[in-house]
Amino acid sequence: MKCELLSEQNLALLLDFVDDENTKYDEAVLKDFLNDKNAYGYIAIHDGKAIGFAHGYGTELVRFIHEHSKTLGCPKMFLLTYKHNVSACRCYEKAGGICNAASDDIVFSFS
Repeated sequence: MKCELLSEQNLALLLDFVDDENTKYDEAVLKDFLNDKNAYGYIAIHDGKAIGFAHGYGTELVRFIHEHSKTLGCPKMFLLTYKHNVSACRCYEKAGGICNAASDDIVFSFS
């Protein structure tokens, strides 16, 4: 698996990608996203197919996003999930996130 910034070169991979919510991505919407100078998308690719996109699960994807964010001058990163989303919790913990749970909402922080 490799993780990288979403770009025009790998945008087409997201057209066949379906996330956990069964969301299909529209090319025009994705291009608008890429044209926003304040927006950054991330993609995880395996065997020529997208397997994660920014909110996708994957420890390496989370680590990549965290490291890239630091190069942009962002000293902290926050991910939100729920206690019952055990897979996401494990993934974020494995990537180095620290759990700050007050209720069913969980915030993982990365420094």
